[in-house]
This record gives sequence, C-alpha cells and structure tokens, in this order.
Amino acid sequence: MDLLEYQAKELFHQVGIPVLPSQPIAKLSELKHLHIPYPVVLKSQVHSGGRGRAGGIRFVQNTIDAVAAAQAIFSLPILKEYPEVILAEARYDAQEEFFLSIVLDYQLQRPVLMGSAKGGIDVETLLKHTQKVVLHQGFSPFYARRLATKMGLQGRLIHGVSIILEKMYQLFIEKDLDLVEINPLAVSSSGEFMALDGKITVNDMALSRHLDLLSFLKPRVDQPSSQTPQATIVTTPPQKPCWLPAREKGGNIGLIGNGFGLTLSSWDLMLEQKEKSWGLLLLKKKVAVSP
Repeated sequence: MDLLEYQAKELFHQVGIPVLPSQPIAKLSELKHLHIPYPVVLKSQVHSGGRGRAGGIRFVQNTIDAVAAAQAIFSLPILKEYPEVILAEARYDAQEEFFLSIVLDYQLQRPVLMGSAKGGIDVETLLKHTQKVVLHQGFSPFYARRLATKMGLQGRLIHGVSIILEKMYQLFIEKDLDLVEINPLAVSSSGEFMALDGKITVNDMALSRHLDLLSFLKPRVDQPSSQTPQATIVTTPPQKPCWLPAREKGGNIGLIGNGFGLTLSSWDLMLEQKEKSWGLLLLKKKVAVSP
C-alpha cells in the first residue's frame, strides 16, 4: 500500500521527523478557511512522481490565486490519476536538499539505508550520487553516520542526518514498511532540517497488525468531483488466516495461498506431481479494487 504525501507526513510527525505546517484540502471552499499564512504551496496528492514538472505543484500568494490554482490542480491528471486531495503547505527556504530512504531488500533480506547529497527532482543526478549501507545486525547510529559520511557530509550535517535516519528506521520497523523515503530533506541557512516530501510503502500482508493505517484506504465521501472515478477502493476488516488440514494423513508439504484461486491452482499442481499435502493456510486479502 503506497501512501500519499500528506499521509506519509502524518506518520513522520508521529515519530518526530520535522514537517511543515500543512492542511489537506478536499474542496475549493476550504481554501477560504486556510489555517496557514500565505504564501503557501499547493501540491497535488497523487501516487506518481513528477508532479512539479506536470504542473501539480504551484505557489500562491493569496486566496484568489489559491482557488484558481487548486481548481487547475484538481482538473489535472498525472499519469491518468486525478487528485482527490490537495496539500496546502507553508513555504520553506532551503539552502541544501538531501535524499534519504530506507528500503527492504528482499534479495538480501535486509533493510538498506540509501542517501544522496543531491536531493530533489533530478532523478538522473540523484541516482548517480546515491550511497547505500546495508543493515546486517539491526539499526545502530553507526550505520547512519556511515551513510552520512559516504554522502560527503561533515560536522553538524552528519549528526542531523543521523537523527533523521534513526527516526525513519523507528517508523520503518513499527509500521512494517517496505519503504520510507524523504526527498527532499531540506536544510535551512540556520541548520534546521525539514522533510519537504515523503513516500511510504506499507507491506500489505502486515495491515492486520496496523488497523490505524487502514483509514488511509478509505475514500473521501465528502468531496464532490467532476471526474468519473475509474475505481473505488473497498476495504473490510482483516480476518485471521484460515487453516485447512489435509484429509489424508502422512503429507509433508504445507501450502500458503493468498486467495482461493491461487491456493487451488497450487493444490492441483502438487497433486499432478503425486505429492501429499499436510494442509494449507489461506491468507484472505482484504483490499480490493472494484470498477
């Protein structure tokens, strides 16, 4: 499950990662009661990247400009996705911008810290300068400092980036994440750090342990939209896996399937090989998309 920027920043705030004052906007009328002083930046809340180049991020100076800009953003599809929410956020003067990420490497079966001193929207430059540190034995401040050093940082920047990475890892573990990313992590002239954008991917199979995250899946029903939605997210409370023992004893193969179709297909393939099953564990996925 991929979270939107404003949802990711809610989780950032919970663990103490600094974020700017912001307000999700679902209706144009909400801009008349904005709690953030102008100037502000309006950001399209879609899952794809490239919002800035596509026109999904706009700076405004007053309410009149904000309404016009928001109307344009709501009507702008980015990779065929229309935003249901716009994030209004305070502006920030950044002197430096970094890229930080923690990703679960399934091949290594380890979390990997990633960072670059060239954060921002230039993907080619970002990838060229990205450094990596694999966590072999859990998190330690040593790993964070090592990544910051490989990024070419010095002095207070090493300390500041290490603190942010430690909080990112806390969130990564507590919420069973596959990815937590800050790009850019901005630094002001006074040395203040600020997460200006963020991405979070939650492991779908761990949602039953984090019911609070399911609220992010619920569609907003209070927003009138001129666009015809292509799909509706449907959620139901997660249930425990269903264990089905084999009728015949003596089997030594256990099957785990995520849905009846996959499970029955696996069962048939096993029987074709004349193998015997000990039983099967059916994992019922509770997130679906209906047309």
